[in-house]
Amino acid sequence: MTTGDKKVAFLGLGAMGLPMAANLAEAGYLVAGYDVMPAQSAALAERGGRAATTPAAAAQGAEAVVAIPFDAAQTRDCLLGGGGAFETLLPGSLVILMSTIGPRAMRALAAEIRQRGYRIVDAPVTGGTARAIDGTLTVIGAGAPADLDAADPILTPMSGQRFRVGTEPGQGQMVKMVNQLLVGTHLAAAAEAMALARAAGADLQQVYDLLITGQARSEMLVSRAGAFLSADRNTGASLRIFTTKDMPLVLEAGREFRVPMMTASAAFQTMQLGSAFGIDDLSDAELIRLLVDPAAVVAELTANRPATPDGPAEPA
Repeated sequence: MTTGDKKVAFLGLGAMGLPMAANLAEAGYLVAGYDVMPAQSAALAERGGRAATTPAAAAQGAEAVVAIPFDAAQTRDCLLGGGGAFETLLPGSLVILMSTIGPRAMRALAAEIRQRGYRIVDAPVTGGTARAIDGTLTVIGAGAPADLDAADPILTPMSGQRFRVGTEPGQGQMVKMVNQLLVGTHLAAAAEAMALARAAGADLQQVYDLLITGQARSEMLVSRAGAFLSADRNTGASLRIFTTKDMPLVLEAGREFRVPMMTASAAFQTMQLGSAFGIDDLSDAELIRLLVDPAAVVAELTANRPATPDGPAEPA
């Protein structure tokens, strides 16, 4: 069977999922995509895939399902809920879960998936939206060796590197937690560094140019502080990913394995400051702006808040 004969259902077409699915379609797979936002499914259809109205419709006739919704609840719903993929997916098919949902949730979900007669690969990714577009994501895979072998041709068009970190679902999530611990703390540190530089009267662009040449360099410093300094602060990722999901999952993993998470806890507190100011749904680079110039953030949020029936917008 050629690649063009293979149908893959793709569930979750957000900032990461849409370009991933498009890269899979470009590689010759028959990709049927579903997202809770119909416009995202339509966007996939414009890029070589097919729009599906339900996960079940996407999975009809598919050999594999790739799922990357926001969190564990959405992942479970698109597979096992009403109109879910398992209503039509043939037993024995491969399910590749690429969302960051944490090791505990992955183990529980994998047990249900296997009980229904499906194969499961735990395959969270790292690299961000830019690498999702380029098809150069890093995949952190865990599962039975034969299942990882079966998943590899599907993962290849979406990734630059694929690591096998374990034979059981949940092990991929655990390594992703290690990754997110560093990503989250690096973001918080970048915000504090830029705020300190501004308070000291330094030129932020010059400081940034200097920092990315030395040992202080990190991918989050490069991408998020770089976005903060640009005219367009959009990074393709909202702060909410950290505040409502990834950092709580990191802390949960620390508790499970009895590892102190002092640095991660401090980073999470910094991010919660963003939540308190109401910037959860903005780009995560806005966390840097909040620490550097909180007055400007408050003024902008107040100006954009809808007027109340009794008068103008209420102050923050």
